[in-house]
This record gives sequence, C-alpha cells and structure tokens, in this order.
Amino acid sequence: MNQIRTYHQKADIPPEVRRKLQISKKEAENLTLRDIVCPYCGYLVERVFSDITGHKMIYCKKCKEEYPVNLGYFRRMKRRRYIQYKIRKRQHR
Repeated sequence: MNQIRTYHQKADIPPEVRRKLQISKKEAENLTLRDIVCPYCGYLVERVFSDITGHKMIYCKKCKEEYPVNLGYFRRMKRRRYIQYKIRKRQHR
C-alpha cells in the first residue's frame, strides 16, 4: 500500500514541469504513505506522505462534512483494540 500509482498522461507537458515532477518522485521514493481517516466514521479520506505537517481541510465523502485536521494529531493513531473475552466452552448435556 505504500506505492505511488502511475498514470499514463496523454497531454504533453513542458520540460520544466516534467523535470520538477521527476525530482518530486525521486524525493518521495524514501517516504512512506499514511492514511488519514475520518475521525467520525473511519472512512479513508486521504493518503499523505510521512513528512507532511500542519493543518489541512478534510472533506469526508461518507459523512459529507468538511473540517480542519491537524496532521500532527493524526500521525500515530493506534488501531482500535477490541477486548478479547475468554470463550467458554459450551456445556453439553
């Protein structure tokens, strides 16, 4: 899941823009992607690189809500841990 998708673009772009895109791609090779999920419903809102900081306006397509998110607070979200109860064996008669 930490791969960058590549698309085949049909329109030609100027060489300067192409050079900037190639440099950006090389810089991003060593970075990892992380998921930003909606804090209300858990829907995947966006994928960002590990070096991103600051605030961002997020729009959830599922909740239809837009709200600001501090990316520093959502950097290391722990997965929801479910309490595992010991399963008792059923008594047979």
